Amino acid sequence: MSEKQKKKNLLAGVLWMLLAGVFCHPAAAAEHTSASAAGAKDNAASDASPMEMPATGTNMPLEYTTPDITVEAKRPAWEEILSPGTVTVIRPEEFKGEQKTLPDFLKMVPGVHVREVQGKGQYTTVTVRGSTAAQVGVFVDGVLTNLGGDAAVDISTIPVSNVERIEVYRGYIPARFAGTFIGGVINVVTKKPAEAHGSAEIGPSSFGGKKASVEVTAPVGSGSLLFGFNHESRDGDFPYRSYAADQFYTNTGIGRQIVETRVELQGYLAMTPAERAAYDIANGAGAWQQMVDDCIQWLEDNGGRLVTAADDPERRRKYNDYSNSDLLVKWQNDDWMIKGTYKTVDRHLPDSLWVDYRSYFDMIQPGLLVDKYDLYKYDKRHQKISAAELLVQRRYIGKRYEWGWMIDYLSQSKDYRAENIHDGLRYMIKIPMREWSRYRSKKYNVQIDGTYELSKNNMLDFQMNYSHERMNIDGDGLDEVIDDVQAGIGNLWAQMRNQFDQNIFNVQLQDTITLDKKKTWQLTPAVRYNRSQIIGYSQFGRFNPLKTYRWVHPKDSQVDSKVTWQLALKKEFNDHFTMRMTGGTYFRLLNMYEIAGDGAGIMPAPMDYKGSGAKFPQPEYGKQFDLSVIWDGKFLGSDNRTTLTYFWRDTQRMLYLYRAGLNYSSYFNDMRGKAHGIELQTNFHWKKFDLDIEGTHLNIAAQRRDSSPGVHYDWFEVRPTYQPRWEGNIRLTYRPTEKWLFFGEAHYVSQYYTHYAIPQVRDPVEKELAGRPRAALKTINLGLKWSPKKDMTLTLGCNDVFDAASKLKVHSVQRYLSEPSWVNIEYPLQGRSYYISFRYEF
Repeated sequence: MSEKQKKKNLLAGVLWMLLAGVFCHPAAAAEHTSASAAGAKDNAASDASPMEMPATGTNMPLEYTTPDITVEAKRPAWEEILSPGTVTVIRPEEFKGEQKTLPDFLKMVPGVHVREVQGKGQYTTVTVRGSTAAQVGVFVDGVLTNLGGDAAVDISTIPVSNVERIEVYRGYIPARFAGTFIGGVINVVTKKPAEAHGSAEIGPSSFGGKKASVEVTAPVGSGSLLFGFNHESRDGDFPYRSYAADQFYTNTGIGRQIVETRVELQGYLAMTPAERAAYDIANGAGAWQQMVDDCIQWLEDNGGRLVTAADDPERRRKYNDYSNSDLLVKWQNDDWMIKGTYKTVDRHLPDSLWVDYRSYFDMIQPGLLVDKYDLYKYDKRHQKISAAELLVQRRYIGKRYEWGWMIDYLSQSKDYRAENIHDGLRYMIKIPMREWSRYRSKKYNVQIDGTYELSKNNMLDFQMNYSHERMNIDGDGLDEVIDDVQAGIGNLWAQMRNQFDQNIFNVQLQDTITLDKKKTWQLTPAVRYNRSQIIGYSQFGRFNPLKTYRWVHPKDSQVDSKVTWQLALKKEFNDHFTMRMTGGTYFRLLNMYEIAGDGAGIMPAPMDYKGSGAKFPQPEYGKQFDLSVIWDGKFLGSDNRTTLTYFWRDTQRMLYLYRAGLNYSSYFNDMRGKAHGIELQTNFHWKKFDLDIEGTHLNIAAQRRDSSPGVHYDWFEVRPTYQPRWEGNIRLTYRPTEKWLFFGEAHYVSQYYTHYAIPQVRDPVEKELAGRPRAALKTINLGLKWSPKKDMTLTLGCNDVFDAASKLKVHSVQRYLSEPSWVNIEYPLQGRSYYISFRYEF
């Protein structure tokens, strides 16, 4: 059965389910209540907007969802004052049926930028207020998901189908989150099982997309059990146009030569017999035929694949498929919570349009061939990630205190294999881990946290956390002996790391003090101590000091620790107007590769040119400040909540990876930067309309130096990369009746740079285009929901209505003999797509 027929059958099945439900709906169907803000008072309530927590008593139509619920065991009501900083809360249940992912939700938060590095459904990172992705902590149910073996969290792998809310903290980070993060914290809170209830959702989407989920809750023993299963997959073979093909003949030296040679050949072929004879008389016997043969041979030698690719600019993305499945089982009562999860991510990794095996400077020719041919010597790269987690939590509540402990165990496997391998490579120098590799991570986490009410005006919050993570590495060639012939290069591979350990210890105290009798002034100081030890091992039994870099050892370790602080001051002027101010210092502990390197390609830098010891990079640190004004009341006839925030951040000792030797790179603390900007979040709620507006203006000043051994360049200005100056989101919701809902969204991301360089040249065009600016992106999403019965909803939608994402361009300076021009972005993004979802609750 063809894919097209499968899509038709799936769509027909959804429609038949809908019709059957409409005409055969059982009269005894259980009643479902609408969501209530009062049922889920969480730590972020002080900043939740009307969109996030609907006010009771309004005439909003029923949303037919389960009651709002929290993941934690029962907590005292006064805990809501423990979040004095900026926080936004998004509830996925309010967007049910829209097939949104965690990256989609985070795009709706001011101050947050989502970068779909390799495209939708592929590796995706998030930054906050101009931070790097590594400076953002991502938690699920209060447990840190950042692993020491990862540069940053891939948020595309975190499911949201069984999630109650997504909390995004900027600036001040509450003490209950272990560690300290310069950027901010994202906490994904899964649902708490409540009364007997169930739901099922299914739906197809463009480019082979399929999505299905089942969720069931039921009382079990003294608590309740939640079971959730979700699956999402997509072929990802969306169409796009190759701008490299459009300009190959006009904007590259080889392209122009091909055109000239073609014209020359056509000139010879257009000659009459008399003209050919005259040509031979003038240039020698057989001269005409020789010139024709030379032109044809030159075109065959120099055109080939380039010509074939340039003649057809239409492309379809290759190796862009993914299949994600996750399972959640959770039992919970007022005292205990036991949660088990299992997830798999199965995907191919798409090729970059900017890089091939020859050069990454030429911006046209690599992009010309990608998705037409396999350019990499190891191609059709396949990745499978599987992770299992077990979490046990116990809470205790007294008259003036609340505390608890938590134990968490995570086991994760990442497997990589290149399915297409150039045959010639098997007879060349053996490069370990090029054909396949396997990363196994196991992490144990123990935490104690709680709150003690010192007095009615003073509350102390504490948290203590210890985690141990071990990552084992295996791959092709790691168990083979590097012979002397390869010693010139093999001295690196003989010391490759095959194991890392990381031990982290955190202690945090936070004191919330009410300063006046009317409780309008609130002061919240906090202090944190964070310590990390990282150890890298090379245990292959082939570590030969005579063939290795002598400052790297079979076992290298580094310990870093620091005390940081933060302070928040809040003033409530009246029931409608509030101001708050926060500030403090931050400290990012480094990951395994940044400290110990991988032993091949990435290594600690030598302390000096003699290699007398290793120079390990130091943790990043910085300062932050923000000031917010908040309005909560009536405006333009609506219930309105508006938050306007000014933020500032100064970050020092930021890491930068660049070549430090002939065949290896090292991390250096050679970057620093300052960022400041404004965040706006305003939400209007009328009887039949909701309007949500979020916007961010960001300014970054970045500097870099070079302190590698033997090189000392002072600080010089560089461009911040992948950080838009302007970003915003607007969502309008219209509810004409209880059965119908219409929604539209607009998202804007301004131009930003993809390369740091600012060359010292006179030509302003060259100076600007050296940063390879990516064009601004404006996308529009539209959709509707129809609920013929209280317990069923049909959703139809179109994302990126004007197909803007697939047309994204980067403006760049090309090679010699080329003119500045537009090329495709490195990883093309999916453009216009359609989806349909049917949800049934029981």
